[in-house]
Amino acid sequence: MLQKAAEMVQRDPVEARSCIERAAALLRDVQARHELLDEAPPKKPSGQGLARWQLNRVVGHIDHNIDRSLRITDLAQLVDLSASHFARAFRSSVGVAPRNFVLQRRVARAKSLMQGTDLPLSEIALACGLSDQAHLSRIFRRFTGMPPNAWRRQRRDSELQRHREQVSSSRSINS
Repeated sequence: MLQKAAEMVQRDPVEARSCIERAAALLRDVQARHELLDEAPPKKPSGQGLARWQLNRVVGHIDHNIDRSLRITDLAQLVDLSASHFARAFRSSVGVAPRNFVLQRRVARAKSLMQGTDLPLSEIALACGLSDQAHLSRIFRRFTGMPPNAWRRQRRDSELQRHREQVSSSRSINS
């Protein structure tokens, strides 16, 4: 994407910017995954919590299948634990219940898609494993305090303002 953007800079700056924004959205998504894994506390000596490999496997599965139904029993099977033991160990390792963690990841994915694409919210909801736009709105508001449309508009307005300021400052420098 960045190579395409570099090629497009002179011919079509708007398309180049679009490529750069998509690449940035992908990088933010990857960075969020790595930050979670880096911040995960080490396995507690008392046997509570998940081992690093177990947590990595579960988080990787969640991120790879975020657009699908993710049941605790299926996640527990990935690391050969019972559902109840897995739920306790996961909460001990991450600090939130598996269901809330999955919802957080769905909201993070929705944010990434809203920033990096012009997809309608109904398609974003489905891409995040939520049943419809209303479901996305309910979950998104619970985690961010605002509806997805308002969040998207706020981000776009601030990006537009930053762009205007950059153009204005480059004009004043060139004068």
